[in-house]
Amino acid sequence: MNPVLAARRLWRAAVPEKARELAAPLLNTALEAYVRAAARAPHGADRPEGPIKVVGYFQASHGIAASARLAARAFEALGVPVERIDVTDAKLDWSGRLTEPAHASAWIFHINAPELLSALACLGPRQLRGPRYGYWAWELPRAPARWRADAALMDEVWAPSRYTADAFDAAAAPVRVVPHPLFLEDYASVKPAPRRAKFQGVAVFDFKSSLARKNPQGAIAAWAQAFGGDPDCELTLKTQNGEAFPAELAALRATAPANVRIVDEVWPYNEVLSLIAGADVLVSLHRAEGFGLTPAEALALGAPVVATGWSGVLDFLDDGCALLVRSKPIAVADPQGVYKGQSWADPDIGAAAEALRRLRSDPGLGRRLAEAGRARVAERLSPQAWFAALPESLRASADRLRA
Repeated sequence: MNPVLAARRLWRAAVPEKARELAAPLLNTALEAYVRAAARAPHGADRPEGPIKVVGYFQASHGIAASARLAARAFEALGVPVERIDVTDAKLDWSGRLTEPAHASAWIFHINAPELLSALACLGPRQLRGPRYGYWAWELPRAPARWRADAALMDEVWAPSRYTADAFDAAAAPVRVVPHPLFLEDYASVKPAPRRAKFQGVAVFDFKSSLARKNPQGAIAAWAQAFGGDPDCELTLKTQNGEAFPAELAALRATAPANVRIVDEVWPYNEVLSLIAGADVLVSLHRAEGFGLTPAEALALGAPVVATGWSGVLDFLDDGCALLVRSKPIAVADPQGVYKGQSWADPDIGAAAEALRRLRSDPGLGRRLAEAGRARVAERLSPQAWFAALPESLRASADRLRA
C-alpha cells in the first residue's frame, strides 16, 4: 500500500474528527510542502517512455478545460495516440491515485499554477515518471511570484502567446510559446444563426472572467457612437453567469440602447459559434487577453473582428486580417477583484466606432477580412502549426508513437 495513504488511514482511525479539523490548516501546509518537494525530485525527464498523457479538466466547460481537449485532439488528428487524464474533481489531499510509478513520454498539465498542486497530489507526485509540461494562461503583464516559483514543478511552462510568455519572465523553468490549435473543418460546418438585422455584431464574455477585463461596456459605447439607436444595426452581448453578479448585470442592461441585446444564458457552445458565424463583426474591446480564443474562433468562422490591438491576440491578429483598435495603458481597476495591480489597455472608443462604421459601409472589406482570417488560422493556429511549436524531444516521442 502507498505509505502516504496508509498513514492517512491511520490518522483518520486514531484521531478524533474535531482534532483533525483543528489540525487541518497545519496539515494542508505540510501537504503543499510535500507535493512541491516531491515534484522537484528527479523523475526521469530525460528518459521519456510510454504514452503521451494530457492532464486536465476534461469534464468542465471553461477555457482551461477547452485547452486540454484541444491539445488531446490535436495529437490524435496528427495520428499520435494520447491518454486523457481527468482531474476535474482533484483536491489537495493525501489520497494519491497512483500506487506505483507511471511512465509517460510526456505529462502535459493543462492546469494553471494554483490548481497544479491539487492535480499532483491527486495523482501522486512521486509516481509521475517522464518529462512534465505545464500549460498556463495569465492575462496581466506580470504573472504572480508564486506562479513563477512553482514553474519549478514542471520541466517547461507553455504559454499560449508571446504576451503571456513575457509575463512568466524569470520563471523557475524554461517558457515556450505554444498556441491553441484550431480545426477549420469544425467551423466550416457551423450553420449561421438567423439574421435579426441588416448589420449585426456580437460580443461574448463570461462574468466570472472579469467584466472589467472583457469590457462589454466598451463594446456598447462603441456601438452607440457608431450607429446611435439605428434598429438596422443590432449588437448582441452573449453573456453567462450574470446571475452571480446581479448588480453588474443590471448596470450593463441600464447602459444598453434599444439596438443592443443582452442575452445572459448558458448555451450549448455550438449555438454560440452559430451566433458568431451569423454576425457581420465580432467586437472584442478587451483590456487584456492571454490568448483570445473567441477572436481566433471568429476568424475561423469567417466573422470580421474589431479588437483591441494589445496583449495575446497580437500573435494572430494584425491589420491584414482584422481591424485593430488603438489603446492606452491604464491602471487595473476591477470591482470584482479578479485582477489587481499592474496595468492593462483602455481601447479608444472613437476608433472602434469608426472601424464599425467602415465595416457597415463597405461589405467588401468584411469579405476580405473573412478570407484573410481563415487563412491566418490555417497558417498559425492549425494542429500542424501547434505541433511545430512543441519541444523537439516531444515531437520525436510523438513520431515514435505514431509509427
